[in-house]
Amino acid sequence: MTAPSRTASARARSEQPVAPPVQPGVEFHAFLDTLGVAVYTTDADGRITYFNEASTALWGRSPELGEQWCGSWRLYWPDGRRMEHDECPMAIALKEDRAIRGVEAELERPDGTRAVFMAYPTPLHDNRGSLVGAVNVLVDVTERRKAEEALRAAAEALAASNMVKDEFLGLVSHELRTPVTTIFGNAHLLRGRAGLLATEETDSMLTDIADESNRLLGIIENLLLLTRLGSGTPPDQEPQLIAHVTRNAVDGYRQHHPDRAITLEVQPGQMVVEADRGHLEMLLDNLLTNATKYSPSSTEIEVVVSSDEHEACVTVLDRGIGIGDADASQLFTAFYRTEAAKMRTNGLGIGLAVCQRIVDSLGGRIWARPRDGGGTEAGFALPLAVVSPD
Repeated sequence: MTAPSRTASARARSEQPVAPPVQPGVEFHAFLDTLGVAVYTTDADGRITYFNEASTALWGRSPELGEQWCGSWRLYWPDGRRMEHDECPMAIALKEDRAIRGVEAELERPDGTRAVFMAYPTPLHDNRGSLVGAVNVLVDVTERRKAEEALRAAAEALAASNMVKDEFLGLVSHELRTPVTTIFGNAHLLRGRAGLLATEETDSMLTDIADESNRLLGIIENLLLLTRLGSGTPPDQEPQLIAHVTRNAVDGYRQHHPDRAITLEVQPGQMVVEADRGHLEMLLDNLLTNATKYSPSSTEIEVVVSSDEHEACVTVLDRGIGIGDADASQLFTAFYRTEAAKMRTNGLGIGLAVCQRIVDSLGGRIWARPRDGGGTEAGFALPLAVVSPD
């Protein structure tokens, strides 16, 4: 018996019926509906043939069967550019007949909310290998993206904090080194050569030690107060006569700076504020110190105490370098110093920041602005206390 030819065999195989592509049945759809992951299918032309409930939740809408490529209302690339639907991962998978894995995109729902997802479209073929459609799995990664962004922001904030810390330590080290060196050097000379030094030299060294010790104490007190107020520790407030506190602060400052002319003008009237006396004194000392540092020693510093119906105001005026083009709000930022201030003298840039913290804790306001005719006007205002009649 003669074996059939190869041609006959091939013809016989080609005449055998071809099984149609398997379409997902009701049972399979029911299974997909129970998944918490968005799944939908399309035909070979990209028209939607099925989508599960998770897809509806992700899209924020229920598309009509037959819509093309994707049920999302609007799509965007990760960089924020608009993505057309025929550019979406499903469209590319069908057009190029290849599976795509983990392409990230962002969708916008009709209500304006957005979600970030990763798409995994896979083409489907029949027994002959012809493209018949595709299935796409959309994984919602919105929360993961938020967590990543929060982590990145935290890392950036930590890096910035470390930079500020390093800058702070450098500034403090520099500012503390100068007075400590002066104190140590003079004390060492006095201890070793006290009997050999003239009275004038001894007095000069003792003056330097006293001045630098006072400067060092001021730096430390400002740093401690800046930290304490920054932690939210409320000050102990008592009724204070602002004119009396200001007069004592000016008198004390004059004793440490006898060569500096300081005038005090006080408006008549009883001006009572609720404040911590020590904080008020430090506030005034910082304003006077700034006026002294940034104005010629031959010029006069003026202090004016006044009030209206609601506030008591203390203003310190000088004829110094002024604030130039600097943003006045930045002057009260810790460690900020204008270029003119840096050229004039050393400093940490914390005095005005401490003033801001003190005034804020007392419910007042503070300012610094150019003075008419040159110089700076710096001052603060505190609410007048309600004094009950006896």
